[in-house]
Formats: sequence, structure tokens, C-alpha cells
Amino acid sequence: MSQGNARHRRSSGRGGGGSGFRRWVGGLGPRQRIGLLAGAAVVVAAVAVVLVVILAGGSTKGASTSSSTTTTSGSGSTSTQTSTTRPHPVVSSKICPLTGRAAPGDTAPQHPALAVKIGNDPASRPQSGLDQADIVYEEMAEGGITRYMAVYQCQSAPLIGPIRSVRWVDWHILEQYGHAILAYSGGITPWTIDAASLPWIYNANGSNYPTANAFYRYSSSTPPASLGAPYNYYSSTSALWKLFPGSKSLPPVMFQFSTKVPTGATHVVSASIPFSGASPVVWQWSQADRQWLRFYNTQPDVDPAGHQLHATNVVIQMVITQKGPYNESGPDSQDVESITTGTGTAYVLRHGVMLKGTWSRPTGLNITRFSLPNGKPITLEPGTTWVEVVPDSVAVSFTK
Repeated sequence: MSQGNARHRRSSGRGGGGSGFRRWVGGLGPRQRIGLLAGAAVVVAAVAVVLVVILAGGSTKGASTSSSTTTTSGSGSTSTQTSTTRPHPVVSSKICPLTGRAAPGDTAPQHPALAVKIGNDPASRPQSGLDQADIVYEEMAEGGITRYMAVYQCQSAPLIGPIRSVRWVDWHILEQYGHAILAYSGGITPWTIDAASLPWIYNANGSNYPTANAFYRYSSSTPPASLGAPYNYYSSTSALWKLFPGSKSLPPVMFQFSTKVPTGATHVVSASIPFSGASPVVWQWSQADRQWLRFYNTQPDVDPAGHQLHATNVVIQMVITQKGPYNESGPDSQDVESITTGTGTAYVLRHGVMLKGTWSRPTGLNITRFSLPNGKPITLEPGTTWVEVVPDSVAVSFTK
């Protein structure tokens, strides 16, 4: 072996490398020793920062962004979108991430957000489990009907249904939740394939095994379950969370909460959202209950026990829509695809007032933000929230 190669061999003698290092340090001058110590201190500090980030479940690249210009489908609108890393889920919290309320037992449950698709055509009413959800999204489907995506995290529901099929908009909304469970009962083949392939979805398709084991045909003498399939397919939060026992990450905080009402609010007693003749939604403020009560025109929207559905906050998110490429339930029944990235008009109902502003979500990875005209955030009252995802062709109105 040449002398040059021998110089780069790893020493096999115990302490051999250390004694050589001591001789080298001994040959340094005072200033060189000080410089060596300073450099070592910098290296140690850098390693400590990396270890702290890793142990906290984060990433040293979490703040990096890159810009790209994309075209948002629907009405030919374009927006400059900023590609960011996926939002870091909350590791632990004494506050429920989706409601802003104190967590039960002072600690938010260690499981992800659970989103369940629930029907809302007239035959699907009255539904079970909506009042136990932290957040409920109401989305346009096909043929003038709407469907719900009820999201649970801190609250649980022993009976949820009727559970219906997946839609395109569902996983586009859920991408901002970090890694959520999406529970549904089948759907057209392209959508079920997409839902099963997405890295931010725990896929709970009630039409496929083994996840179908968490669903069952609910027997009841009253509608909607008494109508039989597909109106009798139900589950529970407990059964659905058990499908993914290794999933422990909490979702990120979806809204900014404050008990103080932002300035610029307008007092209103009701809001009308006429999705269609099948869903003429009205929200009316109840000072006695300190809640927004839900109606269809003047008819209270109730659960199977006769309790009226209600929410602490109602967010009305006006969106561009486009027709989907597939028929959902027969000829001329193309799905309505709501575009939930970009920006648009927003109305927030809380504590008897309405705040008008804008919503903004540059990419699917970003959490939707709601802002006043002056750029300040629109805060929500701690509590449950219904998000009405409304086509911008619908004329929303308010009664003062």
C-alpha cells in the first residue's frame, strides 16, 4: 500500500485517533485554539436546533416556499399560487383545534380529523350526527341537491348517517387538514380511485372491505333509515377512528378564534342561501340560545329527536363552480365542482352580526383564511362552525 493511501486509513488502535488529535491541538497557537473552540460551538448549536425541530415533529424546510402561476378552472379566472409545504399538524393541545374551545379532559383527543359524507336530498332528512360535528361543510352536488361533509375531532357521535358517496370537492377541501380520514359509501369509479390514492387521505370507503366493517345497515321504523338502501347506511366516530389506530396527529387549526367581535360588523337577524328549491337554507340568530338556528325557508331543520340544528358560526364562502366530467346519478346529472382555492367573497355570521370580507387559499395545501377589507383577520367565536360552500351564482341575502 502506498504512503498516500495509508494516510487515509481509519485507525484501528484504541485511542490512536484521539492522541493524534491532542498532538495537533497542542501545536496550535492561542488564537487558533480560540477560533477552533468558536467553530465547534457553532456546530454544536446548529446540531441542537436540528434535534429540537426533529423531536417537535417539524422540518427544517417547513418555512420554504416556491412560487408558480397556475390557472384556476371555472369562469376562466387565473390566480398566482404559492406552493408551500403541507401544514404541520398540531402535536398536542389543550384547545380543540377545530372549535377553539377547551379540550375535554384538558387535552385534545390524539386522532386526526374525521370527515363523513352525509346525504341531504329531502329523502335523507332528518340526518344523525350533524350536531356533534366540530365543522360541517355544505356543498352543492348534482340536480340542485346539497350534501354534507361533517368533520369530527374533539366531539364524537354514536350514530352518523345516512352516509353517501364521495364527491370531487371533498378531498380538495380536506387537503388543508394535514392527514384526515374521509368516510363515504362508494361513488363513481374515477372518484373512488382518486380518493384511495391521495397521500393526505385515510380512505374509509364503506363499499370496500376491510373498511366496510365500520359501516352497517341501520334498522329503524322512521325515515330516512326506514326507506332502506341507500338511506340506511350508518356508522359512528368510534368505529371509523378504529379503522386507523396508528393515526395520532391532530389537524391544524382551521380558523382564528376570539370572543371579541371584530369592528365593522353589521347586526343581522337572518341569512338566506337559496341553493335550490330542494335546499332553501335560512340561518336565523337566536339571542336566547346564542346560536344560529337552521331552517328550510320557515321550516326548522331538525335531527331525528326533533332538536333544531344550530351553529355558533356560519361561514358563507362564495365560490366559482364548474360541471364535472361524469354523471353522478343518471343522465344529465353532472356533479357540481366547487373551486375552493383562489379567492372570493366571504360572509361570516357570529353572535348576531355579519362580517363581509374575502376568503383566500392560494393552493390546496394552504389553510383557507378569512379577512376584512382592511386585511385584518375575521375571527370566529369559539364553538361549532358550518361552512356553506355557495356557488357565486346564488343570491345570498341578509335581514337586519
